[in-house]
Amino acid sequence: MSESFFGFFRRVWLSGFPIQLVRAICVAAVFELLVYLINRWVRRRLGPVLLRDVEDAPAARVKRRRMLVAIPSLLVRGTLYVIALLMILRIFGLRTSAELIPIAFALIVIGLVAGRHLLQDAMAGYLILCDHVYNEGDEVTLGEVRGRVEEITLRRTRLRTADGEQISVPHRQVSVVVNHSRATKPSPRPTQSE
Repeated sequence: MSESFFGFFRRVWLSGFPIQLVRAICVAAVFELLVYLINRWVRRRLGPVLLRDVEDAPAARVKRRRMLVAIPSLLVRGTLYVIALLMILRIFGLRTSAELIPIAFALIVIGLVAGRHLLQDAMAGYLILCDHVYNEGDEVTLGEVRGRVEEITLRRTRLRTADGEQISVPHRQVSVVVNHSRATKPSPRPTQSE
């Protein structure tokens, strides 16, 4: 026997569903506020790092700053949203500890093992951007490769050599950096007067 829409509506809304829905909305709102506050704190803490490029071209500054702020923001947002989702699913009666957490843990381990080089490149690239080691347009030597920096991403730096070749250097392979564009001339030594 089919139930009328009014009967279905009354059965759902007179059950515990509205209370569960209100709780879920409250959890979502609290976590959204946490994401906002933590991202604001991260931006404030990154302030000195972001100011290292004051003398660079505006386009290069915007690109660098966008990458530096985006990564921590993405990590905070992803972590907090997953926690909020697990809490909301638990509010609606799903046993997250029994079903979802082991699956999520297995997926994370598989992702870390499969993408370890990608993660190493991204972490090294993030540190290169934080330290502001070189810019696009700088003449650099990365390990044994020398060239002009054409592009910096989180994963790699693309160089153009004097021969015109384009070389892509993964950041995990960058151990020694010499920035020839920022080389300073040594100050003259003071002479000793007699």
